[in-house]
Amino acid sequence: MSSQTSRTTTIDIQKWKAFAAAQAPDFTGTSFLSALVTDPGHVSRLIDDSLRTATHSAPGDLRLRAFRPGAFDYMLTKRFIDSPLAPDESAVAWRARTADSREACLAVNDISSWSLPLAEWVAALVREIVSEGIHELPSGTDVYTFVADSGWTPFGIHKDSEPSLIFHLGPAPKEVWVWQENPFDASGITPSPSFGHITFDIEPHLASAEHHLLQPGDFLCIPKDTYHVFRNLGPSAFLGLTLYPVKSRPLITEALWRSAPAGNGPAPAAYPTGQEIADRAHALFEQPAGCDAPLADRVRDELTLGQLRLRTTGYLSRPHSAALPGDDPADGAPLRWAHPGVVAATRTGSGPALLVRGRSLPVPEGLDFTAVERATHSERPFTLAELGEALPDGLDDASRTTLARKLHALGAVTAP
Repeated sequence: MSSQTSRTTTIDIQKWKAFAAAQAPDFTGTSFLSALVTDPGHVSRLIDDSLRTATHSAPGDLRLRAFRPGAFDYMLTKRFIDSPLAPDESAVAWRARTADSREACLAVNDISSWSLPLAEWVAALVREIVSEGIHELPSGTDVYTFVADSGWTPFGIHKDSEPSLIFHLGPAPKEVWVWQENPFDASGITPSPSFGHITFDIEPHLASAEHHLLQPGDFLCIPKDTYHVFRNLGPSAFLGLTLYPVKSRPLITEALWRSAPAGNGPAPAAYPTGQEIADRAHALFEQPAGCDAPLADRVRDELTLGQLRLRTTGYLSRPHSAALPGDDPADGAPLRWAHPGVVAATRTGSGPALLVRGRSLPVPEGLDFTAVERATHSERPFTLAELGEALPDGLDDASRTTLARKLHALGAVTAP
């Protein structure tokens, strides 16, 4: 049910480039950019399409949470999941129809995984943040939306462990207060492992904060570990981008597990003995028969492969299957590459493969995809037949057609 909305110029790209050059990769300062998004309605419609796809096709996979003031609401969350968006219904209208209070709100994480056009829009922004060979986003990102109407953020005054990049879409404005210095003593703060520390004693502290009024299209960057709170002034949604700082330990642990034969064996019992776990850990470091590569090299190769997958998604979550096209394009229909680097040739433990938006597509041995990788940086349109003709020598006509169709089915190429 994916809705393929055409690309439009929806952001002041020079303003965004200047922000990224000044702030990336650490984003240590609060930054307000007026009218950064030049067509907030377009981005809102992409979010609407994402929610419509998810609630109709796979609502059980939607990472949605509904809140009331100061509390997560399980029953309201279920009501949203069980209430698909109607055709042409907006997210703010859906919230109003489904909730029974103006102060009820909802947050949806990984929203870009439900829409190829939305993922492409965000990936274009992330490309200005990333500088390959200097700094990247090894632990990825989260693209989320927050839909509300009235009242304060349900989390109170809080701080996050990552920088928050907020693109306000409206239609109503939203107020934000940001505390550059920690103005709170222990008596006014409730410890929380999720938010560090929070307080619901909001209004007495507002005078000491930096205040912003976000109109539709405005942007605000809030550094990590910086206290802030939002107040809703009417129905609105925003798109948020969380840039996760690198989590080296789990990345390396996962690469070690994938690179060793013991990591690919049967899962241990739910409650094994300590000795069984110790033996399994020892087996991770054994050299497998027939393998000449040292373990250190195999771990490095697994990490490199993981980062290559992430680059092909634009550092976002890979698309949900419900967001991918269900049919071949019409004969002669124009196509384009989804974004630069959306396809990358590599070798996995199973042999040569193309990585396509985070998914592995096995290919025959001995093919050179260098020209295809370069072509992803071009915006020149082409047809499915022309894509097949541009695939490497060594493929017969039937294999070219099949591979071209698979590239389209995995979202590597989309309608202009």
